[in-house]
Amino acid sequence: MNLLFLPKLLPRADIIGGPILIYHRIKNLSLMGHKITVIAPAYGDMDLKDRSLEPFCDQIIRIESVKQRSGDEVEDLRRRLKRPRFFLGGDGGFSMEIEDALKLTVREKHIDAVVAEYSMMGQYIEGGAPLFPANTMSVISVHECYTKAFSMRAQKGEDISEDTIRELFEYEFKMYDAADRLLSLTQEDADILTGYSARLKDKIRVVPHGVDTGFYRPPEEKSWDGSSKNLLYLGNFQHHPNVDAVMNFLEHCWDKISRQVSEAKFYAIGYKPPSVLLEVGSKHRNVIVQEGGDRENVRRIYWKSDVFVAPIALGTGFRGKLLEAMGCGLPVVATSLAAFGISPVHEEDMFVADDYDVFSEYVIRLLKDVSLRKRISDNSVILARKFDHKHAAEKLDQVLREGKGSRC
Repeated sequence: MNLLFLPKLLPRADIIGGPILIYHRIKNLSLMGHKITVIAPAYGDMDLKDRSLEPFCDQIIRIESVKQRSGDEVEDLRRRLKRPRFFLGGDGGFSMEIEDALKLTVREKHIDAVVAEYSMMGQYIEGGAPLFPANTMSVISVHECYTKAFSMRAQKGEDISEDTIRELFEYEFKMYDAADRLLSLTQEDADILTGYSARLKDKIRVVPHGVDTGFYRPPEEKSWDGSSKNLLYLGNFQHHPNVDAVMNFLEHCWDKISRQVSEAKFYAIGYKPPSVLLEVGSKHRNVIVQEGGDRENVRRIYWKSDVFVAPIALGTGFRGKLLEAMGCGLPVVATSLAAFGISPVHEEDMFVADDYDVFSEYVIRLLKDVSLRKRISDNSVILARKFDHKHAAEKLDQVLREGKGSRC
């Protein structure tokens, strides 16, 4: 099949977070024989120079990113396109160049399916679907339901009005109505979508996240003498739920843990940590907040850590970082929201707790009990291997081969 991918970020082999999922989707679909075109924004020299995706694509069209728009520019687009501000301003916002490249590509090539990765890119499906050939399937891969995410943030006290959420809901679900298929990363995410709009049920397919288990594997040698007590949280800090998770941990968990395990250290590693996180981290002893680097460096960080913590309270979707940590043999303590899609056995594959006092106790148990840490580590590796990217790509291949008219 001829597939056209529209990712919000250029997929690269050296990057962490959502783009690595898309990179492996494209890689594995290519190895299955699909021919792939990618239209993606380029955010700087790294995107312009990267060649890691080229062996798996017929064509990669890089469009200079929008970066930031003024308030007046956003308002002008809002009036003209009738879309919420969220879809128009800043990185990932609407790009006429991307839309033009999409229209030109579907005119010049026979495209069997257009896949918009992230709901942000679904606006090109909503705007362009009427122009697609009749036999071209349109797909939106919903990494996160924005309406749900904004509602959760408002419930937690952020200044987000009901009108803002209502406007977001109306456009977001207008996009989903325009698509032939919706991909969700977990069944929980699928249930969120149908909870807002039951009519979407027949077009939703659950295609889980994956992990590169050949790369994210346990170190060849690891000391289990209990001498290190390193806790890790890793994520893209441009994504607000990751900042919120670290703040949760420092506010609700860290004092209790550090009192009982004085030598414990907490590392919050990720892409572009904001100043507020750096400032808060500097106020706590043995807390290190820093940039993550490439995936080679990230794997070394996993290997040097003893427990991965995921105190996530916002957002939806699938936490690929949990699978990476588990693949590297890290025992995990997570909230139930963070564990969406993985379906772990509590106290066997990982510890799951939504009460922060209980969450802290699990972390302390793992830091103090090396034999428990090793047992959970062994089980986590076994579970992570069930989520290898190849299995996820096979599921996506089945969805794409259903045909545009199939709804069952």
